[in-house]
Amino acid sequence: MKRRYGIAAAIALFVTVFCGALLLSGCSQAEKKNDEPDYADDRAMAVIAQGYQKRSDYLDSLGEDADLGSNKVRKEAIKTEVDNDKELKKASFKDTKMQEDVIAYLNLLDNQLDVVKKYAESDPKYYDEWERAYDARSAQLKKLVDRYDLTVDDEYRDAFDELIKNGRTVEEKTHNDEAINGLLSSATFEKSDDGYGLYTYTAIVENTSDISFENVFLNVALYDADGVRAEECYADTSAWAPGEKVKFEVISEVDASRVAPTVSSYSVKE
Repeated sequence: MKRRYGIAAAIALFVTVFCGALLLSGCSQAEKKNDEPDYADDRAMAVIAQGYQKRSDYLDSLGEDADLGSNKVRKEAIKTEVDNDKELKKASFKDTKMQEDVIAYLNLLDNQLDVVKKYAESDPKYYDEWERAYDARSAQLKKLVDRYDLTVDDEYRDAFDELIKNGRTVEEKTHNDEAINGLLSSATFEKSDDGYGLYTYTAIVENTSDISFENVFLNVALYDADGVRAEECYADTSAWAPGEKVKFEVISEVDASRVAPTVSSYSVKE
């Protein structure tokens, strides 16, 4: 009997110790979980969607006769969205790339606010600056849609889709700008002297991109030995297909020590 009581006591002690260990482990896990930051990854897109919708609601509340393009209205609309989204500025994210993209969007809202605060509607710079800020915001919204499935409620969908469509256009233009500027950045203009005071500057450049350019116009700045821009000439080509080499050429009386081409304008073949 004493042996049985001893075994029972040992079993009871083991169970007590085992349960205690489980309890301590559970507490430790709970404490560890409580110590983790409140990550915003799962709610960030919902917050941004809500901010967009609140901004839209504010504009709708003004009625059909309101001047939605006025500085005053734009300022209040932007502030409505900024106030909703500001919690995300200091939030923690597991996905650091998402955090970068979210912060970039919030900064672009601030940029819009800066434009309406800095410029009067009568200022010639206002509309260019506003369009630039508008385009940047729509392009960043498109990134959030593509990368994190940002979406809005059905009643806001039509206007939201138009904004995303504009973002796609901006994205394409940015891609095209980077491509053609990259091609010209590697251009080397060779100088030849006709012996009578005229100099010809020629560059042969291959289109190594996958974009078919048309109506490409260049400003070609000629700098003298003192580094002074002595003249600005113009070169162009009507078509520039992928893989095609074209010759850009200008003639001047300036004996240039440096030639700097920049793209003035271009179009892309549909």
